[in-house]
Amino acid sequence: MADVLHRVTKEYRRSVNTPDFSVVDWIINPDLTAVAGQPSKYWTITGDVVSLLDQAAQNAVDAAQLDADRDAAANTVDGIESYDRALVKMLIKEINILRADIDQYTPESRAPRTVAQFKTQIRNELDGT
Repeated sequence: MADVLHRVTKEYRRSVNTPDFSVVDWIINPDLTAVAGQPSKYWTITGDVVSLLDQAAQNAVDAAQLDADRDAAANTVDGIESYDRALVKMLIKEINILRADIDQYTPESRAPRTVAQFKTQIRNELDGT
Protein backbone atom coordinates (compact mmCIF):
# COMPACT_ATOMS: atom_id res chain seq x y z
CA MET A 1 0.00 0.00 0.00
CA ALA A 2 1.18 3.49 -0.86
CA ASP A 3 0.09 7.10 -1.08
CA VAL A 4 -0.09 8.60 -4.57
CA LEU A 5 -0.33 12.08 -6.11
CA HIS A 6 -1.62 12.69 -9.63
CA ARG A 7 0.90 14.70 -11.61
CA VAL A 8 -1.67 16.91 -13.36
CA THR A 9 -4.75 17.16 -11.14
CA LYS A 10 -2.77 16.95 -7.88
CA GLU A 11 -5.33 14.49 -6.54
CA TYR A 12 -3.87 12.83 -3.45
CA ARG A 13 -4.90 9.32 -2.43
CA ARG A 14 -3.81 7.43 0.65
CA SER A 15 -3.26 3.71 1.15
CA VAL A 16 -3.92 2.60 -2.40
CA ASN A 17 -2.93 -0.57 -4.22
CA THR A 18 0.30 0.65 -5.83
CA PRO A 19 0.14 -1.53 -9.00
CA ASP A 20 -3.15 0.18 -9.91
CA PHE A 21 -1.36 3.52 -10.41
CA SER A 22 1.03 4.19 -13.28
CA VAL A 23 4.19 6.16 -12.44
CA VAL A 24 3.61 8.05 -15.69
CA ASP A 25 0.53 9.72 -14.18
CA TRP A 26 1.11 9.31 -10.44
CA ILE A 27 3.92 10.01 -7.99
CA ILE A 28 4.20 7.07 -5.61
CA ASN A 29 4.74 8.06 -1.96
CA PRO A 30 5.35 11.76 -2.70
CA ASP A 31 7.19 13.91 -0.19
CA LEU A 32 4.70 16.68 0.63
CA THR A 33 6.62 18.33 3.46
CA ALA A 34 7.42 21.39 1.30
CA VAL A 35 3.72 22.01 0.65
CA ALA A 36 2.22 20.92 3.98
CA GLY A 37 -0.82 22.98 4.87
CA GLN A 38 -0.93 24.76 1.49
CA PRO A 39 -3.74 24.36 -1.07
CA SER A 40 -2.79 22.09 -3.97
CA LYS A 41 -3.46 24.93 -6.42
CA TYR A 42 -0.15 26.41 -5.20
CA TRP A 43 1.84 23.22 -5.72
CA THR A 44 4.17 22.68 -8.64
CA ILE A 45 5.50 19.29 -9.70
CA THR A 46 8.87 18.83 -11.36
CA GLY A 47 9.67 15.19 -11.95
CA ASP A 48 8.73 13.58 -8.63
CA VAL A 49 9.43 16.70 -6.55
CA VAL A 50 6.47 18.64 -5.19
CA SER A 51 7.22 22.22 -4.22
CA LEU A 52 5.40 25.44 -3.46
CA LEU A 53 4.97 28.24 -6.00
CA ASP A 54 6.56 31.54 -5.05
CA GLN A 55 4.29 34.37 -3.90
CA ALA A 56 4.13 36.03 -7.33
CA ALA A 57 3.02 32.78 -8.94
CA GLN A 58 0.47 32.20 -6.16
CA ASN A 59 -0.92 35.69 -6.79
CA ALA A 60 -1.18 34.88 -10.50
CA VAL A 61 -3.08 31.68 -9.71
CA ASP A 62 -5.48 33.62 -7.48
CA ALA A 63 -5.98 36.34 -10.10
CA ALA A 64 -6.72 33.76 -12.80
CA GLN A 65 -9.22 32.02 -10.53
CA LEU A 66 -10.91 35.32 -9.69
CA ASP A 67 -11.23 36.15 -13.40
CA ALA A 68 -12.66 32.70 -14.12
CA ASP A 69 -15.15 33.02 -11.24
CA ARG A 70 -16.25 36.46 -12.44
CA ASP A 71 -16.64 35.23 -16.02
CA ALA A 72 -18.70 32.26 -14.85
CA ALA A 73 -20.95 34.49 -12.75
CA ALA A 74 -21.46 36.95 -15.60
CA ASN A 75 -22.18 34.15 -18.08
CA THR A 76 -24.97 32.74 -15.93
CA VAL A 77 -27.20 35.48 -17.34
CA ASP A 78 -27.13 33.63 -20.66
CA GLY A 79 -28.38 30.42 -19.10
CA ILE A 80 -31.08 31.59 -16.74
CA GLU A 81 -34.74 30.83 -17.22
CA SER A 82 -36.82 33.16 -19.33
CA TYR A 83 -38.54 34.82 -16.34
CA ASP A 84 -35.21 35.63 -14.75
CA ARG A 85 -33.86 36.86 -18.08
CA ALA A 86 -36.93 39.09 -18.51
CA LEU A 87 -36.44 40.46 -15.02
CA VAL A 88 -32.80 41.28 -15.72
CA LYS A 89 -33.69 42.99 -19.00
CA MET A 90 -36.45 44.99 -17.35
CA LEU A 91 -34.16 46.09 -14.52
CA ILE A 92 -31.53 47.18 -17.03
CA LYS A 93 -34.12 49.31 -18.82
CA GLU A 94 -35.20 50.87 -15.53
CA ILE A 95 -31.61 51.62 -14.58
CA ASN A 96 -31.03 53.19 -17.98
CA ILE A 97 -34.06 55.43 -17.46
CA LEU A 98 -32.60 56.58 -14.15
CA ARG A 99 -29.23 57.22 -15.74
CA ALA A 100 -30.65 59.21 -18.65
CA ASP A 101 -31.52 62.88 -18.55
CA ILE A 102 -34.67 62.87 -16.41
CA ASP A 103 -36.01 66.04 -18.07
CA GLN A 104 -36.90 64.12 -21.22
CA TYR A 105 -39.49 62.03 -19.37
CA THR A 106 -43.05 62.95 -18.54
CA PRO A 107 -44.21 63.32 -14.93
CA GLU A 108 -46.00 59.96 -15.32
CA SER A 109 -42.76 58.18 -16.19
CA ARG A 110 -41.12 59.62 -13.07
CA ALA A 111 -43.83 58.24 -10.79
CA PRO A 112 -42.96 55.19 -8.68
CA ARG A 113 -43.53 51.87 -10.40
CA THR A 114 -46.49 49.77 -9.28
CA VAL A 115 -46.76 45.99 -9.01
CA ALA A 116 -49.17 45.99 -11.94
CA GLN A 117 -46.67 47.91 -14.09
CA PHE A 118 -43.95 45.51 -13.02
CA LYS A 119 -46.07 42.52 -14.07
CA THR A 120 -46.88 44.15 -17.40
CA GLN A 121 -43.23 44.90 -18.08
CA ILE A 122 -42.24 41.32 -17.26
CA ARG A 123 -44.97 39.97 -19.57
CA ASN A 124 -43.76 42.29 -22.34
CA GLU A 125 -40.16 41.13 -21.86
CA LEU A 126 -41.25 37.48 -21.90
CA ASP A 127 -43.11 38.07 -25.14
CA GLY A 128 -40.00 39.66 -26.61
CA THR A 129 -37.47 36.92 -25.71
